[in-house]
This record gives sequence, structure tokens and C-alpha cells, in this order.
Amino acid sequence: MKIRDLIEKLNEKQKRTVKRCLQSCEIIDLDEEVGIETNEKLLRFLKLISNPIRYKILKMVKNRWMCVCLISQALEEDQTLISHHLRSLKDMNLVYERREGKLKFYRTNLEEVRKYIKLLEAEFS
Repeated sequence: MKIRDLIEKLNEKQKRTVKRCLQSCEIIDLDEEVGIETNEKLLRFLKLISNPIRYKILKMVKNRWMCVCLISQALEEDQTLISHHLRSLKDMNLVYERREGKLKFYRTNLEEVRKYIKLLEAEFS
């Protein structure tokens, strides 16, 4: 959508205010397209890591394998809750999972995390 089209949707008072702002903000091209397309996978990644528990898990297992029981102890959270968060991280391939007997161990997939960081950087370049 173009800036001109957005302005047309405003009421008269808003239009006057925005037109004054356009001059002081040095917006010259009213036919410039406003990019609002979104990368759904990137949005999902941002939502996942914005949760404090998931963020802490990713940081905690960044350079080591850890089992759910140790992660839950470190975060002082229930193992069921930790398992739920790990499942979400695993669904986006943000953690590796390894099984030893009945225990599951997890480690951050740094390559995948870096891929999303590069996508985010590209969005704002």
C-alpha cells in the first residue's frame, strides 16, 4: 500500500496533522510502497524466544547437552512445563534431541538460531 493511499483513509484532522508531519519528516515520495509483508517462520521464532523460559533454555543448552531433569532444576520449574517448552523449540528445529535410555538430552541448534538471526537482520537492512 502506498503512503498516499494510507493518508486518504484518515479523517480530515488526521490528514492535516500528517501532512504537516510529512514536511518536517522529509517524506517526499507519497507513492512509496509501505512494506508490511511478514515472514511467518521468523515471527514464530521471535514469539518462541520471547518467552523467558524458552530463552533461558536455549542459553543454558547452548554449548552442552542437558537432560530435562537438570534443566527443570536449574530453572526451578516443573519437568512437564520444561518438556512442553522443549517440544516447541524442537518443532522449530532450535534444539537437538538425544536419547540415552529413558532420558532425553537437549542442545541448542546454533546453526538454526543463526539462520533466524540472519533473516531478522535482512528484514531491517
